[in-house]
Amino acid sequence: MNIVEILISGTTQGAVYCVIAMGLSLVYGTSRILNFAHGALYTLGGYIAWFLMYGGPGLSFGLAFAASLPLLFCIGVALEAGIIRPLRRHTNWQVNAIMVTLGLAFVIENGLQLLFGPKTKTIPAFIEGGVSIGGTTVSLYKIALVGISVLLVVLLELFLARTRAGKSVQAVSQDLQAAAQVGINVNRVFGLALGLSVVLTGAAGILLAPVFQISPTGGWSPFLKAFVIVVFGGLGSTRGAMLAAFILAFLEAIVVASVGPGWAMPAWLIVLMIVLMTRPKGLLGVWEN
Repeated sequence: MNIVEILISGTTQGAVYCVIAMGLSLVYGTSRILNFAHGALYTLGGYIAWFLMYGGPGLSFGLAFAASLPLLFCIGVALEAGIIRPLRRHTNWQVNAIMVTLGLAFVIENGLQLLFGPKTKTIPAFIEGGVSIGGTTVSLYKIALVGISVLLVVLLELFLARTRAGKSVQAVSQDLQAAAQVGINVNRVFGLALGLSVVLTGAAGILLAPVFQISPTGGWSPFLKAFVIVVFGGLGSTRGAMLAAFILAFLEAIVVASVGPGWAMPAWLIVLMIVLMTRPKGLLGVWEN
C-alpha cells in the first residue's frame, strides 16, 4: 500500500468512524449514558434499509436511506422515553442504564436473527466504477461515502450551533441542573440526543452495508471502535470524537499497510493508553464525572 492508498483509506474510514462515534459521544455528552446498544442500532439501520429495498416496498438505495432516517430517529426517541427515562427516577441510574442498553443490544440482535435469519445480507452500491487518484483506483462509492459522511457531520454541527434545539442540547451537556432551571425541557433534549444518535449510527450501518455484509451480530466491532474513538477524543466532546476518528483511521491505514490488519486494534489501544496517561480526559474531553 503506497502513501496515496493510505491517505485514501484513512480518509474513507475516518469519515465513517466519525459518523458512528459522534452519535455515541452526543448521547454521553447530554445524558451521561454509555449506550452499549449503539452497535446493535448500527446493524438495525442496515437491516431497515435492506427490508425497504428487498423485503417490502422495493425502494431504491437513495429512497431507502432517506426513509430510514426518520424511522431511526423515532426509534431513538422511543427508546429514551420507554426505557431510559424511567431509569432516571432512581439512584445510580447511569449504571442501570449501561446494563439495560447492554441487554437491549442482545434483544435487538436476537430479534434481527429471528426476523431475517442468521445468514448475512448485502446491499449493492448505488454507484459503480472508479477514478484514478495518484495512480490508485478509488471506487466512486467510497468517494460518495466520504461525501455523505461529511455532510451528516456538518449538518449535525450546524444543528448544534445554529438552532434553538441544538443550543439546548449543548446547554444540557454543559450543566444539566442549570439548563433545567432556565426552563429547558431536559427530557425532550435527552430524547432528541438519542434520536440523533440512532440516526447517525443507523446511517453508518446503511452506508457501510455495500462494503461489509449485514449480520445480526455485526455491530460489536463498530461499537468497540466508536467507544475507543469517544474515549480518545474525550467523553462528551463531539469535536473530540471527530478529531480522534480521523487520527485513529489514519493510524489504522498505516498499521494495516505496514504489519497487517490484525494489529490495527492493538495499535489503537496502545495509542489510547498513551493519551489517557498524559491527558486523562482525552484530547478534548470536558467532563468531570
